[in-house]
Amino acid sequence: MKRLFSVFLFLCLILSNLYAQEISSPANTDTPALKKSLNFDYWLFGSIPAIIAVWGLCAWGWGSASDWHVDNDGWGLEQNSYTGGADKLGHAWGVYTISRIGSFAFEAEGDSVQRAAFKGFLFGQLTGLGIEVGDGFGDSYGFAWGDMLWNFGGGLMALAFDLYPPLDDLISFQMEYRPSQDHRNQEPEKWIEVTSDVSGQKFIAALKFSGIPRLRDTFFQYFQIDFGYYTRGYWFSDSGYRHKTRHTYIGFAVNLSRVSDQVLPPGCWRKAFSSFFKYYHAPFAYNPDLLDNTLSGRTENELN
Repeated sequence: MKRLFSVFLFLCLILSNLYAQEISSPANTDTPALKKSLNFDYWLFGSIPAIIAVWGLCAWGWGSASDWHVDNDGWGLEQNSYTGGADKLGHAWGVYTISRIGSFAFEAEGDSVQRAAFKGFLFGQLTGLGIEVGDGFGDSYGFAWGDMLWNFGGGLMALAFDLYPPLDDLISFQMEYRPSQDHRNQEPEKWIEVTSDVSGQKFIAALKFSGIPRLRDTFFQYFQIDFGYYTRGYWFSDSGYRHKTRHTYIGFAVNLSRVSDQVLPPGCWRKAFSSFFKYYHAPFAYNPDLLDNTLSGRTENELN
C-alpha cells in the first residue's frame, strides 16, 4: 500500500507540474508580468504538493498502516484531546494560508478578485483533503472528520479576507512557533516533527491598528493587539510539563507586516516580507501574565 500511495502522489505531482508549465507558457500573452517574472503558478502547483508529500512520508508516517482508516481525535478545543485542540487550529491556519497563496496566484494569472478567491478556497480544500487522505494511510493519525471541519473553517476565513479587503487590513490570522524544550530534547530523528510540537506553537488573531482609519497614519499603525490560544504539555510522552494546559491570552506586538511596507524599498522583497508576517507571528511580544487565562478543565495527571 505504501508503494501504491507513493506512485499516486508521484502522478499527482507530474500532472500538477504539467498544468503549471502549460499556463505559464509564452502562448498565454494575457499573463501579467508578475506571473511571468515569478512563475508563481509553477511553484504553487508543483512545490506545495511536493513538500506535503515528502513531509507526509517522512514525518507523518504515510504508508505505514496496513489499511486506510478513519480516526476520531476530537472536534474542537477539548481538554482531553491529544493536543488540546492546537492541531485543529493548525489545520485551520494551514488551509487559510494555502488558500490565500492560491488566490494570490490565480489573481496574478489574470482572474478577477472574486474568481481568484473562490479558486483559492477550492485549492486549499483540496490540499486539506489530500493531507487527510494521506493520514488515513498512516498509523499515527488517520482520516479525521474533525480536521476536515477546521480545514473548511480556515478556507471560509480566507475567502472572507480575500473578498473584503478592509477585514484583511484589520485582522491577521497568525501562527507563532518557537521550538519547545520538549522538542529540543527529542532524538535527532524526531526533530522533523515540528508540526507535532504544539508546546511551541501559538495561534493568534491580531487586531492591527493600521486597519483602523483614525490610527493608520499615526505611530500606532506599527502595533497590534494579539488574541491568542495555545496549549502546553501535550503530545510528547516525556514532556517536562507536569500538566496539560490550555490558555487564552491577550498580548501586544509590533505589526512587522506594516513595518516592512513602510521601511523597505518597493519591490519583491518588501512584498515578500510584508506577506510573510501577515501569517507568521514572530516570537517577540509583550504578553502580560495578568492577561493569560488558563482554561477550566485543567488535568492534574502527570504526562508520564
